[in-house]
Amino acid sequence: MASALESSLRAAVETIERLGYRYALIGGIALAQWGVVRATYDVDLKVLAPGGDYAAARKTLRAAFPHAARQAIGRNPFIVAVSIGDVIVDFLLALPGYDELIIERAVRRDLNGWSAWICSAEDLIIQKAVAGREKDWLDVEALLIEQRARLDRAYVSDWLAQFAEALEKPDLVDRYNALVARSTPTH
Repeated sequence: MASALESSLRAAVETIERLGYRYALIGGIALAQWGVVRATYDVDLKVLAPGGDYAAARKTLRAAFPHAARQAIGRNPFIVAVSIGDVIVDFLLALPGYDELIIERAVRRDLNGWSAWICSAEDLIIQKAVAGREKDWLDVEALLIEQRARLDRAYVSDWLAQFAEALEKPDLVDRYNALVARSTPTH
């Protein structure tokens, strides 16, 4: 991990842990923790707003990190985008339900002598599939190959089926299943 990226990530993690916020690192940095390395230039953290008080969480995060970023995306009440050093850090406020589960299932991983909570490989696959960009599907396939037998595929399939129904995107499950078939060795 590049030193500027790691420094900004560490500042974000240390601050939200000091504040007592529960979180899970997601996105490109989480991918690397599960064996899939690709270039990433920002930090994405799913953060649980204590007591479900989103306004207080936004205010606290903005006070801790006063340099706003991503002005062009508008004011999404569930994203606090800041610059820490030269790195954009997105604090994505967790919604009740599945987002909370992402944080609950996170695992503590070592990051060069310090540690952070990392989204599970399964939840990373689900998030990437639901996002549905081509680069996300490439990440899903890479995770399926890298984590192969270690994945709880029933968990992933169940959540993807729920999202496919809720989002009216049945092709989500079909595309995932095709990647599973393609990434499974045939001995």
